[in-house]
Amino acid sequence: MVLDDLKLYNPRLYWDMVARGSVPYSQAGALQWGNPVQNLFAESILGGPEAPDYTSIPLPDDYDAPTQFAESGNYPKPWRSYAQYAQNANYTYVGPYACFVGFVDCDGGGCVPDTCTDANKKSGIKPVRLWGRWGVAISGPNSAEGAFFPQDWYTPSEGTYNADYFNNYYSEQGNPLDPEWQLRKDWWESINKLTIETYFGNTGLKCKIEVAQSFFEFGTPEYFAGIDLAVYNDYSLDLLVAMVAIAAIARWL
Repeated sequence: MVLDDLKLYNPRLYWDMVARGSVPYSQAGALQWGNPVQNLFAESILGGPEAPDYTSIPLPDDYDAPTQFAESGNYPKPWRSYAQYAQNANYTYVGPYACFVGFVDCDGGGCVPDTCTDANKKSGIKPVRLWGRWGVAISGPNSAEGAFFPQDWYTPSEGTYNADYFNNYYSEQGNPLDPEWQLRKDWWESINKLTIETYFGNTGLKCKIEVAQSFFEFGTPEYFAGIDLAVYNDYSLDLLVAMVAIAAIARWL
């Protein structure tokens, strides 16, 4: 089997193989991510690491292109090493972090999820994900329109100097991070995401993706602020109510 032919004539199967690890992202021509922090002195000289970005993107319409790109764009970002920051600064046509949900049939058949099936959801099996970014196609039949570009920013190890390390480091220096940085996997789970329709790269194929849109903040319906204990008499708070509340909070941590 020639993978280049498979990529051209059966992209559904090809990218499913990438998501499952049968074909490396690098071999598939995906966007590169960059190395983790490897030396603290060199990292500090270069001005890294890069803190998370807590800005939000506007609610998009299907097939619209994002309006902010590369590292200078205003959209939610996890923490990055300087090498990852520099690598992503080169990609001037992609912005928000995203996850592929599935291709969409052009004949009106709806979403055909190759890597995140409904059957897997019902059986409790964690779906296989194809990670990437939302940007704008720079060639092909959907040129200048919104598009998803694969990039494995989620899976790579953060190394020894990960988010937990820097949280502890700055805390010991008397300058604790607020909010604390999150491991990228935790960052993705905790962020508000939108499911939109877009195109897959420069292929003209329609697909659905999840896009990191904003962080949960005080005042948003999704944010659980906690129970006001002042309204309860001493010893009157039901333990079950408190445990349910803790579970609700933990869902977003």
